[in-house]
Amino acid sequence: MILRGSDITKPIRETADVCIIGSGCGGGPVAKILAEAGKRVIVVEAGSHVTPEEFVLTEESAFSNLYQQRAGQATEDQAVLVLQGKAVGGSTVINWTTSLRTPDFVLDAWQKRFGVQGISPKEIEPYFERVEKYLNIHAEPDERHNNLNRVILDGAKKLGYRAHANGRNVKDCNALGACGVGCPIGAKQTVDLTYIADAIKSGTTVFANCHADTIKASGKTKRVTGSVIDPVSHKAKFDFSIEAPVVVVAASAIHSPVLLLKSGVANSSGEVGKHLTFHLTTAVLGVFDRPMYPWKGIPQSAMCDEFLNKSGDGGGFWIESVPATAALAGLSMSGFGKRHRAMIRSYPNVAASIVLVKEIDSEGRVIVNSYGRPSISYKQGWKDLQYLKQGLKEAAKIHIAAGANEVYTLHTKETRLTSVEEIDKKLSAASYGTNEIAFYSAHPLGTCRMGEDPRASVVNSHGETHDVKGLFVIDGSITCTSLGVNPQVTLLALAEKHGEWLAENWKSVA
Repeated sequence: MILRGSDITKPIRETADVCIIGSGCGGGPVAKILAEAGKRVIVVEAGSHVTPEEFVLTEESAFSNLYQQRAGQATEDQAVLVLQGKAVGGSTVINWTTSLRTPDFVLDAWQKRFGVQGISPKEIEPYFERVEKYLNIHAEPDERHNNLNRVILDGAKKLGYRAHANGRNVKDCNALGACGVGCPIGAKQTVDLTYIADAIKSGTTVFANCHADTIKASGKTKRVTGSVIDPVSHKAKFDFSIEAPVVVVAASAIHSPVLLLKSGVANSSGEVGKHLTFHLTTAVLGVFDRPMYPWKGIPQSAMCDEFLNKSGDGGGFWIESVPATAALAGLSMSGFGKRHRAMIRSYPNVAASIVLVKEIDSEGRVIVNSYGRPSISYKQGWKDLQYLKQGLKEAAKIHIAAGANEVYTLHTKETRLTSVEEIDKKLSAASYGTNEIAFYSAHPLGTCRMGEDPRASVVNSHGETHDVKGLFVIDGSITCTSLGVNPQVTLLALAEKHGEWLAENWKSVA
């Protein structure tokens, strides 16, 4: 069953076989696997439980009810907006469905550099296949791509670049374009509608609106404590305490390290909170002489990955479409006053594409601020900056090739491009310093790194912390490096793998 904060009428005192903190790509599969193995599973989720019928389908409502910090979470210098879901189902509730396997070169690096076991492409393939079958992941046929995705496919084809349809975790999708504010028909196969729903069928209890504050480990017993939050006033109404021999932290790459740091556990290496990667993202906006209707249709169904690891150094970038919904478009369009108004008037004819960098020399960190909340920092490396510049140039070329009359970047100082000849000159001369161009991330990863050396990692190859037996971290924080693809399939496959290992080795862990 799922209990919302509004349903909870007294302090929670529970015992279980396992307490899972977080209900997204990490917590959901582990809950399902352990519940089906007969374990008493309790999941605590800081966000609300919102059903498809309850989605309001406006950015105002979604940002307030489904996103971390009302979609205002950012680095301390405000240079990077970090978008994450906050709901039962995690970020799968508000992502754009792109479902891609981890590239082989990334998995190979995890084995060679960090000693991660059982992670070769051949060894993890069965878990990819399991996830893809369970979530009905498939590529869309050509006629289903909207105007935004056609820009990438058609523009890349004219330039001779590799572009293709990407997988999507949907079933009976009506192409409503509402992925980022919650699918109202339940077509998007989100974690709450799949893994969590099946976990509940096997006896799992989910406490929504419950924010975990600390984990206390004493011998085999562990206690998770925190606050029950009223979903309307957002104030604490009760406390909760859950005891279990096994605790799985699955609160995301931003919030899992904060919980460990506040609890003073699993950090003998000093690595908790370090090595944050973002897939640092910016965008180009193409203005066409025909309606593009950037709010209509499937938000993200095609990509160009021509430039990912092209030089063999593990870096690069890829390009995807992005739905230019009203709030995102208004925030992203350049200019002030009359100039900004003119840009907004061109909105129906705009198509946007994002450039995502697969980092190799950029890194961030998450620490705990004086209020007990995440403080996020990020430093961009020189190599990644060159890839970012190249990515913007190639995305602009794709738009021009697809028929855009003019292309704009997200620089604070308006950067307008009307020809291929202008692209290299203007974008090479443009500034990329802090707050001189808008940056985003929806893929924070890597703050509790996985590896076999306890001096250089937080968890082992099964997701168990080196320091505390029975304490696991299974979410986006355990990735060893930036991925180079949208992360949900990677994280779900890792959760399937680690959850299976935990179920099979329960007696030696608990």
